[in-house]
Amino acid sequence: MATEILVNDGGAPARILPFTAGSTVTAGYPVQMGADGEVDKFASANSKPLGFALTTVSSGNTASIITGHGIIINAYCSGTIGLGDGVATLADGNLGQAGSAAAAIGYYIDPSGAHSGAASLQRILYQGL
Repeated sequence: MATEILVNDGGAPARILPFTAGSTVTAGYPVQMGADGEVDKFASANSKPLGFALTTVSSGNTASIITGHGIIINAYCSGTIGLGDGVATLADGNLGQAGSAAAAIGYYIDPSGAHSGAASLQRILYQGL
């Protein structure tokens, strides 16, 4: 069974784009564009990702990347995050509580309530680039 990443695009201008994976890319993680023009798992804190992997693929295969403004997705989050908190990228590729509004790429809106602990798929409202 596939991992459900896209929850609802809400009529937002979401796009699912094909990119060659430069390394293994896991569904639900933010991705960045490498210098070689291929996508890799995001590894930079407080930066804006290209989008999120919709599928899990290995290096050299086509990765489906979802991007857009105002889409609801399940993304890997770690640490303590409260409902409505801004989320930002962490250096390990997960999302965590944003340290500032400027660093936030979206909002934590998971119906299960606040998150605490290890990385798991949680619902966020992604604000896009």
